[in-house]
Amino acid sequence: MKNMKDRLIQPDYAFNYKKNEFCVEGIPLTELMDRYGSPLYVYSGKAVRESYARLKKSLKGMPVQICYAVKANSNLSILKLIRNLGAGCDLVSHGEWRRAEQAGVPRGLRVLSGVAKTAEELDQLLQLPNAGVGSIHVESVMEFELIQLLANYRKKPVTVAFRYNPDVDAKTHEKISTGRRKDKFGLTREEILDLSVNFAQDEYVRIAGISIHIGSQILSLKPYEQAFRILSNLCDEVEAHLGRPLDYIDLGGGIGVPYRPGEESLSLSEYAALVKKYFHSSAKGGRKMKKILLEPGRSLMANAGVLISEVVYSKVRENHRTLILDSGMNDLMRPALYDAYHGIVALHQSRDVKMAKWDVVGGICESSDYFARDRPLQVEGLPGERVAILSAGAYGFSMSNSYNTRPQVAEVLVDQGKTKLIRRRQTFEDLISPELEMK
Repeated sequence: MKNMKDRLIQPDYAFNYKKNEFCVEGIPLTELMDRYGSPLYVYSGKAVRESYARLKKSLKGMPVQICYAVKANSNLSILKLIRNLGAGCDLVSHGEWRRAEQAGVPRGLRVLSGVAKTAEELDQLLQLPNAGVGSIHVESVMEFELIQLLANYRKKPVTVAFRYNPDVDAKTHEKISTGRRKDKFGLTREEILDLSVNFAQDEYVRIAGISIHIGSQILSLKPYEQAFRILSNLCDEVEAHLGRPLDYIDLGGGIGVPYRPGEESLSLSEYAALVKKYFHSSAKGGRKMKKILLEPGRSLMANAGVLISEVVYSKVRENHRTLILDSGMNDLMRPALYDAYHGIVALHQSRDVKMAKWDVVGGICESSDYFARDRPLQVEGLPGERVAILSAGAYGFSMSNSYNTRPQVAEVLVDQGKTKLIRRRQTFEDLISPELEMK
């Protein structure tokens, strides 16, 4: 029998039925909708803690620092919760750096990634000790040259790592694959070696590590093993040019989560064994890294959140049913953007309501505004019925927008018996406040 605690949590870990009511940590979601309105994002602190604990436990005994990928869910309350668990953060913009600052994440536990760091942003950071981060992950030759120029001009030391593109196909969705040569991310081996030779002794820029991230929602160990082997070999070459060991490597994130019924994440212990084999072993082919960074985002947050929504209308035609919700693709983009699957359940179960297949859509004026097609649901299609869209804690609200002039929804965190509104619902006045009217 499989040890399910060796896997990431299932969608029903903190969200499940109690006496026919769909609940979060025992609290009926209908109560939260009555209090805070619809649509509504709801997160479980218990689920975040459990996801973090499982990942951390699997890596016990290795010098691992978890740096949460803020882009997955950047709410300040979520950042503070994960900070209190001991995590740092992976940032991909100056705005995310400011969020980390606001949330009190220690600067030394931050890494700054992103392919388009501007000269203005970098210059602002370089006026802080070590640029206000543990390290900057360099994505291009031109970016490195800019950092080197600014650091020497300001006479300010900064730590950097090279983001390596290992040309590994993670066999995930085309739009979330990041480690192939044709993808926009990272540097090639040749570029990294050239920079290592030319800037090994730079007075202000310390080349400290190498970072990779080959993709997202990975459910197989094979692409990780391929990438780790290539990365380990590159570390040997870079260290030979630097004349010293690297301070750390960053293995990125990408561990896939279960979205569909019966789907499983990869074995965390087997993943940890791979990390140990290549980066915490004296055996042939292995190495002893002083520090290993990981960047989980989805794996901590996806199944810690749901989007709850209300039926506005339905259309029942010959052999075809359409359920129209008050939420839309502006609230949860993943199905429209990636054809992503999210489970959907009724908030109230009743023996009197038969299961039927529905297309589940939102109110956005776009043909791609579908949450599901031909999905079996226990609803009648009556206005006011309520449903939960599962596994929405990662890349849900953080990718949402106000398309069609729809104010963004509220967010609620349930944690240790307490319910907290962590983002109020946007008003129309909030939405238009930055706009300047012509006179």
